[in-house]
Amino acid sequence: MNVSKFYKKLTSAEVGSTKTHEIYIRMSNDFDYETFFSGTHVQNQSVIEVNFSVHIQSRKNISLPASERELRFVYFANSNKEKRIPGLGNLFKDYEVEEGDVVCLERYSTNGVPTYTLTFFGPDQIQVSPACFTITKDVQEYDKAKFRIPLHIGEASDNLKSLIRAIRTKPFVLLAGISGTGKSRIVRKLAQACLEPGSDEAKAHKPSNFEMVQVKPNWHDSSELLGYVSRIGDKPQFIVGDFLKFIAKAWENPTVPYFLCLDEMNLAPVEQYFAEYLSVVESRKLQDDCTTIVSDPLLEKEDEEWYHTLVASIATTETIRKQFLTEGICIPQNLIVIGTVNMDETTYSFSRKVLDRAMTIEMNEVDLRGGLHKSDDMLPHIKPVQILADAVEGFDVYDQNQESCDKVITYLDAVNKIIDKTPFKVAYRTRNEFLIYTVNALKLAGEDADINATISNALDEVTSMKILSRIEGDKRKVGFLSELKNIITSGLAEIDGIERSEDNSVSLSKLTTMEERLKSGYTSFWD
Repeated sequence: MNVSKFYKKLTSAEVGSTKTHEIYIRMSNDFDYETFFSGTHVQNQSVIEVNFSVHIQSRKNISLPASERELRFVYFANSNKEKRIPGLGNLFKDYEVEEGDVVCLERYSTNGVPTYTLTFFGPDQIQVSPACFTITKDVQEYDKAKFRIPLHIGEASDNLKSLIRAIRTKPFVLLAGISGTGKSRIVRKLAQACLEPGSDEAKAHKPSNFEMVQVKPNWHDSSELLGYVSRIGDKPQFIVGDFLKFIAKAWENPTVPYFLCLDEMNLAPVEQYFAEYLSVVESRKLQDDCTTIVSDPLLEKEDEEWYHTLVASIATTETIRKQFLTEGICIPQNLIVIGTVNMDETTYSFSRKVLDRAMTIEMNEVDLRGGLHKSDDMLPHIKPVQILADAVEGFDVYDQNQESCDKVITYLDAVNKIIDKTPFKVAYRTRNEFLIYTVNALKLAGEDADINATISNALDEVTSMKILSRIEGDKRKVGFLSELKNIITSGLAEIDGIERSEDNSVSLSKLTTMEERLKSGYTSFWD
């Protein structure tokens, strides 16, 4: 498939802020209209025109419905040589377009038949430099100096950056650690940090984009979280759970990250009360626009009165009501689920199904001199584009980052040789998450960061999250720990030349602890 994309940062004149008579998109002087529009132009004396059908969509506000429009490209060949798409007043009004927004006009050509899409982005979602340019050939072969997502968070701590990388890799994270280390607190602070700095909402103790659900030991299905159909009474009715209400709120505010905190998540069997989410989260898929992530429904649409009543009660906008009635209730792209985990005699261990689908982060470090100043309790402002996922599968990031991804795969091949023929062997899901996590680390790193050191550090972290977290057993089952430790050490050093030990490596430190536990006959990642 041949792809061309034209990006443009809209000026005040184009959106009508300067009281000009016309609302338009001005193309660059080097815009090759003959190639872009496949030679379909018509020339009338000195004016060249192309009439074309285009699919319109907004990524700035995804609640606005997509539409089909007829647009016109004009080139004044003999006068001012200007190339533009005029007459966009109603379109810009319908899609709430403002100065500084970025527009992307795309042409996809399959078997010689072109189709066109016009997409609007907010200024924080995409930055373009220069103000307009065209990408041709394969959409993945862009110049990163011209097109980049502003992700670097310079003021964030290493622990916060690790958490953000994990969330961008998979919006389902387990925070494990001893009681009192601030696991649920960090989720609340993240929700506040994603709101407008200084706003009343950001200062609120419980902002609207945060929900804490305390898991109960007697939960064995999803009725408490999602809800259930009650047959008591004259007609069935759906008793809605807090999780489903929160999902509806997230759908109605698509540009704001929404955080669900499942407190003490393993007080009940997760694979039972969270079964629907664990299945549907694996259905996530990045769409062809390279921006939108969709999923199967958590709650299927039903042509029943109770379902229509449910939708009317949880959706406050007509757009979302129609979406729920036609598509069911799916996972919104801006929903982040974080479970806090304590391991003691009152809790359940995690099944491999849960661990395979989650990113696991330990929070056991305690600095008794930390957190004694008000400034210690502040997180830097986090923009949605910095924390929300933009990739799901390995192929979503591989073509753009092939050299870095190949280093990840070489490292995983070496690790897999050690854990081959065990239940802990790395398969495609884990490989994809390694690739996405590493690419996210590169995106979040500053421009001056050492690429190889960034890759190696990311591999160290994600090895602990995705491989070590699944390892448990006696000496017969996990007798490979020492060999695994050696291969991780050599594999990371091969990338960046740095010798690691338990003092400067998350995974090696954890493996040392697990080896000590194995002396008693059994070991596990979990305390």
